[in-house]
Order: sequence, then structure tokens, then C-alpha cells
Amino acid sequence: MSQASGGSLPTPSQRVLRVAYWLVPPLFCLGLYWYALNSWFREDDFLWLQQHFKVQSWRDLWTVLFAPTAHGTFRPLSERAYFLIFGSLFPLDALPFRIWAFLTQFANLALVASIARRMTGSRLAGFLAPVFWTANSNLAVAMSWNSAYMQLLCGFCLLLAFHFLLRHIETGRRRYYWLQWAVFLAGFAAMETTLVYPALAAAYTLLCARKHFRSTLPLFAASLGFAVFHLVIAPQEASGPYTLYFDSSLPVTLLTYWRWGLEPRNLHLLVGYPAWVGPSVVVFLTLALLGFLLCAVWRRNWLPLVFAAWFVILLGPVLPLREHRSPYYLTLPTLGLALLAACALVTAWRAKPLWRAVGVLSAAAYFLVEAPGAWAAVKWEYQRGEEAEALVWGVLRARELHPGQTILLTGVSHRLFWTTVWDGAFAAAGVGEVYLDPDSAARIQPLPGRSDLARHILPAELVASALKRGEVVVYEAGGPRLRNVTRIYAAGLKVSPLLPPRRVDVSNPLAAHLLGPTWYPPGDNHRWMPQRATVRLAGPRSATERLHVSGYCPAAHLLAGPLEMTVAVEGGVLSTVPITRGDALFRFDFPLPAHWVGRPALEIEIQVNRTFRPPAGDRELGLAFGVFEIR
Repeated sequence: MSQASGGSLPTPSQRVLRVAYWLVPPLFCLGLYWYALNSWFREDDFLWLQQHFKVQSWRDLWTVLFAPTAHGTFRPLSERAYFLIFGSLFPLDALPFRIWAFLTQFANLALVASIARRMTGSRLAGFLAPVFWTANSNLAVAMSWNSAYMQLLCGFCLLLAFHFLLRHIETGRRRYYWLQWAVFLAGFAAMETTLVYPALAAAYTLLCARKHFRSTLPLFAASLGFAVFHLVIAPQEASGPYTLYFDSSLPVTLLTYWRWGLEPRNLHLLVGYPAWVGPSVVVFLTLALLGFLLCAVWRRNWLPLVFAAWFVILLGPVLPLREHRSPYYLTLPTLGLALLAACALVTAWRAKPLWRAVGVLSAAAYFLVEAPGAWAAVKWEYQRGEEAEALVWGVLRARELHPGQTILLTGVSHRLFWTTVWDGAFAAAGVGEVYLDPDSAARIQPLPGRSDLARHILPAELVASALKRGEVVVYEAGGPRLRNVTRIYAAGLKVSPLLPPRRVDVSNPLAAHLLGPTWYPPGDNHRWMPQRATVRLAGPRSATERLHVSGYCPAAHLLAGPLEMTVAVEGGVLSTVPITRGDALFRFDFPLPAHWVGRPALEIEIQVNRTFRPPAGDRELGLAFGVFEIR
């Protein structure tokens, strides 16, 4: 019989085992997260799907790909390019997004198997580590939500870079060292978490491959440079959920994530287990892993300590976010737990029967809670996307049937609103003039940092006047299909169409009858006025309410100096305010005299001290306005 690589050819059973070694983890992933493969878009996805509408030139493409977001992220590959390419090629088709995400994770699982086998010297550990990681319920969000793809791509970059480091250590070939560098630097375009890679590499080399430790130190300089670069282009928020806190909350946050890493959140609600099961498993697994870790350190086996350190290191970037703790932040840190668990189980399997039993029992307890938790969590995510898909495609069909009318939605739930409407699902589908009915304000509760619900809701007075003119059609949401309820809704509406609302978005065509004759036609979320314009609003309900005005002033208008805007109500001047910032939004509020309380209608007049004409323009422009509101 011929020889291969100095040994005999593998037997059929060995071939089967080799195939199973590489195929079982991705097949397990596919089966456990099957619902995720069919998940539709939701929440932030719709913001990213709108990108391709903004690309009209190479300059636009550069801006779309590299401009930092408002909350300070810079992810050209995992968010911008991902959505731009797939969103342009497959509009509103989530399946190609999901297939690519699964393929990325399959590559991750193969890398985990290779890394675990090389680090531990055990093929069993190489098999178990990706299976343990896959079973962890904290992967459900990253596996089912397109906007969390950066977790998977960042994991790929970290794992591939570390794989090349191991190959460099094994072979001594410099090309693997530089391939590590190339992947590491590319990872910065995937997610900021990549900057912790030097700590992962240094932890391993320091404890297990000391002579290569110094070669990891230059990596820290690259991470430091990226951190400075990131702070310059995307400075951190001074307040809000993404504010960083370096205080006594750090250990509390770490312990919280440790618990979430071993127990799915809301396990008893999602799976139906008794409430004591989850905490009991956390205590049992914590004692088992801690005991194994202490025994390993006592025997000067530092590899388990490396895996435990990976959990903390990969959590490092999000630990200071004490006001924004989220299970999906554990997507990558649980990789450290999986490697530690695989190492512990292999060690226990080779030990005395008692420790073998403890290892098997620990693994069984882990899978008992994590796998059902992952299945239930991803099914819940799928159902959210299914609701969003039904609503968006229903609105698209309604637009086909009523091309010239505004669409008013009734029956949109709190969850459906935040899953779909808030982030611009209809704009992503290319559909404009879609609003919620006035009663939606009572069903939908504001979320932290997201309080401006009014821009999505039509005031009752505006609905009444639009129904009278036949400018709006009403559809009921909440089921598998939208239902036209225009006649029923109009019959039940008790508001006079002659009354003005307390809030008027002047860019809305339905508000045209409330505007004076000098306004120009509406644009995208704004409407220009000349030197003077008027708008009608309902009067205040109490003396404490104020008039709020928002708009935009271009920088070209301020070349001649600050602009003065005068606001008058019913012929009486309220105030004159200067506008000094160009290419920026402005917001002002003004007190209202008590004798206007209860007035059914007030005429608001806006006037500026000069106009300007843009290059190649044919209109004298004053200011662009958005919303006038008394509250």
C-alpha cells in the first residue's frame, strides 16, 4: 500500500471522523439557529439600508463608507460595505445577508477548532470548543440581526490573526507573522474591539510561548494609534447610554456578564424552566470552572488562565458601558468561555472517574440551559422580523394601490413601532408619506434617548382635514396583512377638520392648508420660506406652554453676518433672535401670553431681515423650517 506523508492512508472510519470533525459544528450551528437564517430586517438595519439612496457620486460613496456615526462607531466593512453591497444587489431581501453571516460564522467555527487543537494539543478540545461556543445563547442576536454582523466579522479577524500567530510560532516562518499583522489591521475596519487583539496575543505568548512575547509588543502601538484616530473622528458621547464609566461599576458589570455568559436571560420565560434552574446552573458551572482553573494554575498549566483572560479581554471595550449592558456584547467573550470549557472537559475526561463524571455533568448542565435558550431567543428574534416584514410589504402594496395618498397606519404596537417604524423602514423601502394614527401615542412608550415620537404621528386635526379632502388612506396593522379601514376610521373620528393642530410639520403636504401663500413647495423633511411666511396652530392649553420652532440655516446665508429672525403671533411680536451658525439645525422656544390660552387658532408669522439666492438658484430664500409646535 502506498504511503502518504510518511504514514499509512487513513481508514474509512478515520475519514468519517475527520469529516465529522469539521462538519458537525457548522451543522449544529445551522440547526440551532435555523430561524436566524430566515430572519428579516429590523431596527438599525433600516438605517443602513438607506445608504445606497445617498450614493450619487464617488464623494458620496466615501462619506457613506467612512463618516462616523452619531454614537461614535467606525465600521466601514461590517456595517457600511456590508449593507451597501447586499442592499444594492438584493433590495429588501434578507436571505443573502443571512447566508453571508452564516458563512462567516462557519469560518469562525473552523478557526476555533484549529486554534483549540493547536493550543491544547487535543483534537477533542478542537471539536468541543466550537460546539460549546455555538450553543451559547448570547450568539442569538449576532446570528439573527444584520446590524450585529460586525461581531461575526470582528471574530473572524481576531481568530484568523491569532491563527497566523500560532502558525508563526509553530513554523518560525515570518510570512505568518506579517499575515497576522495584515488581518489585525484590516480588523479595525470591522469593529473597534479589534484593538484588544494585542492583549490576546500577549496573554498567550507571555504564559505559554515566552520567547515570542516581544514580537507582540508592536501590535499595541497599532491599537494605540487606532484608539487615538477613533477618538478624533468619532469622539465619545459626554452623556447617554454610550458614556464610558471607569469606576466601581466595572467589577459589577463583569460579574453580570459572567452570569449572562452561563445563563440565558429570561430563561424561565423563554424556555419554561423553573426560576431556580438558571441560577443553580450558574453557581455549579462557576464552581466547576473556577476549581479547574485553580488546579491548573497550581500545576503551572497556564493555558486555562489564558482562556479565562480572553473572556475578560474581549469584554474590555464594553465593560465601562454600565448604562448599556447587552447580552449580545458576549458574542466574542463567550469564545473564551468555550475554550476554557473544552479544555476543562478534556482534562476531566482523562482524569479519574469522579472528575470525568463532574465534567460530563457540567457539560450537560451547560447544554441543558444554553441550547434551548439559544433556540427560543433566535425564534423570538425571527418573529420580530416577521412582523416587520409583513408591515413593510403591506405598506409597499398600499402605496401601489394609492400612489397619490398619504398612508395612515392604525394598530401598530409598541414592539412593532420600535422594531420597524422608528429607524425608517418605509424610507428604506422607498416609500414616503407614511404616518401613524393619533391614538398610537397612547400605545407606544418612549425609550431612553428616543423620545421624539411626534414626527411619526399625524395629529387628529390633520387627519380629519386630510380625510375630508380624500388625501389619506387608513390601514390597520397587527396581523399577517394590512387591512383598509379608511371608511370605518373616518366614521369614528370626532375631531373637526376645520381646527388646526398644535403641531405642524411644514414639510408634510397634508399641512399645506395651514400655511400662508408665500411658502415654497416642500422638500425632504423641510420647507423653504422667502422673507416672510405664516402658519396656523391651535392655541396653548395653559400659560406654561411655549412655542417651539425648528429649522435650518445654510452657511451661505451668513456670509453677510448674523441673520435676525422675528417671530410674531396674531400680529404681536414675540421675539427677535439671531442665527449665527450656518449649515446647522436651530431650535428656539418662546413664551406665549396668557390671554392666548384656549384660542382655537393662532397665526404665527416668521420674518427674516434678509434673503439670499444660491448659485444657479431662481428663488429668494429666507430659512428652511421643519416643525412648529405649542407644548
